[in-house]
Amino acid sequence: MGQSFKNTERVNCPHCDRLYTTTYLESRHVPKCYLNPINLMECVVCDKPVKDYKNSKGTCSHSCSNKHTVRRARSTSYRTICFANHKKECIVCGEEKIVAVHHNDHDHDNTAPENLIPLCPTHHTYIHSRYKDEVQPVIDKFIKQFNALLV
Repeated sequence: MGQSFKNTERVNCPHCDRLYTTTYLESRHVPKCYLNPINLMECVVCDKPVKDYKNSKGTCSHSCSNKHTVRRARSTSYRTICFANHKKECIVCGEEKIVAVHHNDHDHDNTAPENLIPLCPTHHTYIHSRYKDEVQPVIDKFIKQFNALLV
């Protein structure tokens, strides 16, 4: 009735306990099994094994990936630093709905609160244009007042 195949015995993987033919298990699966101690990678968020260990960025799922990205972004975000130290409103006109963050020294690696200035998109554009002189005195005054509070 059925065809007889050579070496069709099925056995469980010693790492993940899934059932495979012996030839496939030994030649293909075991060397690549994600639970094999040689390949084992733990999720940086929840410590579960990462199935796609070759292509993963260290997380086991989309959910953990999102949590990891949010943690990393929060810890280094210049916007977070700015709004933790300054009110979320343009220092020139008081706009609160859309607020950009200007790096006063133009160095985006400098995330010191005194370097991060909340501005509306219009005044942020001004500071990067020929109208800079209309906004810079307000920024200088803001920085001076902020530094006075720190002392």
